[in-house]
Amino acid sequence: MCDDRLCLDCQEYCEQCDERYCPYCYGRHACANTQDPCYRDPYEGRPVREPFTFGLEIEVDGNHDTDMLRNHRLIAGWCQDGSLHHDGSLEYQSEPMTMSQLTEIRRLVERIATDTDNTLSGGHMHISRTGRQTPARWYWALEALDGTQCEALNMRHMTDTRWCELIHGDYCGKDTAINDTHRHTIEFRTFGPWHHDTAGRLDAAVHYMHAMWRFFQKFPVPKLKTRDIQAMSRVAATQAINDTNATTAGRRRI
Repeated sequence: MCDDRLCLDCQEYCEQCDERYCPYCYGRHACANTQDPCYRDPYEGRPVREPFTFGLEIEVDGNHDTDMLRNHRLIAGWCQDGSLHHDGSLEYQSEPMTMSQLTEIRRLVERIATDTDNTLSGGHMHISRTGRQTPARWYWALEALDGTQCEALNMRHMTDTRWCELIHGDYCGKDTAINDTHRHTIEFRTFGPWHHDTAGRLDAAVHYMHAMWRFFQKFPVPKLKTRDIQAMSRVAATQAINDTNATTAGRRRI
């Protein structure tokens, strides 16, 4: 940001690198100086209605195989991210995916390796928005999970990270577990980074989100009680984790 004094209404906010800029300093703005293509919202022009779709923001902290990710057909775009500080760091945004593409994106994630521990990065997940997918419903779903389930689903809202606090009624911004500010999707910032060490949790995470999405679709707002949401959430998490563990064990035997 330059030193010119401007009111907040005169400044622009960059969703890609979490920084503000003004018309006078945009040329010095990180996203303006990269030769990479600007972020393209993969949902723009593709309104999402009933079918479940999910998308990933894959933050990779440190040097890595950029060509492998940039050239993959499920990657819609990439950009710098203000929360990542190691040389070579980038955030990749996937295309909106259906359940039929889960295996393909997991195989890509399995190949992601960096030269850092990736502790600062995240793996935010977007799911398709409908009138029955409300942040309050999802709050009670996430709140019901215990620490073991969160670990198995690569969720971190029970940890002390400031990037994904789960607070009732707080569903807006860059430090919430559930971000309800996007037009076509609900963003879940609770997910940790996706790379070769966490790829084994991706199937369970997506299957859990899919099960809860379908559950919410069955009931108009406000036809669900909190206790029913929480009971279903615990069952869906257990089922997704157990099924994934069984499938992984089967792949290893083969």
